Amino acid sequence: MARLVTRDFLEASFTGFRALFERGFQGADPLYAKLSTVVDSSNSKESWNWLGAVPAMREWTDERVPGALRTNDYEIANRRFEASIEVDRETFEDDRLAQLKPRIEELALRAASHPDELVVGLLANGFTDTGYDGKAFFADDHKQGESGTQVNKMADKLGSTSLKLAIETMMAFRDDHGKPFGLLPDTLLVGPDNYFTARELLNSTGIVLSGGTDLEKPDGNGLSGMLNLQVSPWVPANHWFVLATQYPVRPLLFQWRVRPEFSAVTRPDDEYVFSADAYKFGVRSRCGAGYGLWQMAVGSDGSA
Repeated sequence: MARLVTRDFLEASFTGFRALFERGFQGADPLYAKLSTVVDSSNSKESWNWLGAVPAMREWTDERVPGALRTNDYEIANRRFEASIEVDRETFEDDRLAQLKPRIEELALRAASHPDELVVGLLANGFTDTGYDGKAFFADDHKQGESGTQVNKMADKLGSTSLKLAIETMMAFRDDHGKPFGLLPDTLLVGPDNYFTARELLNSTGIVLSGGTDLEKPDGNGLSGMLNLQVSPWVPANHWFVLATQYPVRPLLFQWRVRPEFSAVTRPDDEYVFSADAYKFGVRSRCGAGYGLWQMAVGSDGSA
């Protein structure tokens, strides 16, 4: 005998599914929060025109000398996103709701990891898309104030020599007053194709140089334990990125206008339910992602 699908039963089911979604969403460990400065947004777009260097400390011998932040015309718009599933009415009538739980949990994980796609996608497109200074985020001609021309773009494949060069490059960056930024990178982000290479570079106590044959006495590996390894399927083949993520402003920015919220069309008298003989469950969010400080990222497309 088919279950009587009442309004109260549907509301109770929805309450349970929403709780399941929230647990899955809150329990996820997304990557974007580790790579981005995350803020709450209150408008359709946010202005980040204050991005740039803060003045360094100076000896106070007479009066304060306020250093005005260099302003840049940089805005990030919030976009709207959704993901929905349709469930036929028989699933409720035949009391097969247990089959829905994995789909709701998967929907929660999709919602939680969606910002990763946006943020890592920015890095992938950073060789052409512009940041706050009007240059491509990864470029060979960054210059602001008294910094001199600076380069955070590489083409080398991931290896011991190229990774050391990327780290040294970031550590040498100067601000718009010509002062050292004093940055120390802490993260290496790669795609699946570079995963094992990255593990060997960061976890091995010794390495064999290219062309070397002395496997018994490898050279010491100065890279061992220096960077945290992060892997994302959204990193294109051969690309890799060295990032500094431990500072207040990070290499990427992410803003939440509306965090993912779970909703449903389950009323028995709803026009869609009447015509399709099915219910809908879905998630909706509004958010935006953009570039932060290019000085905190050195990227290579591995094309060389």
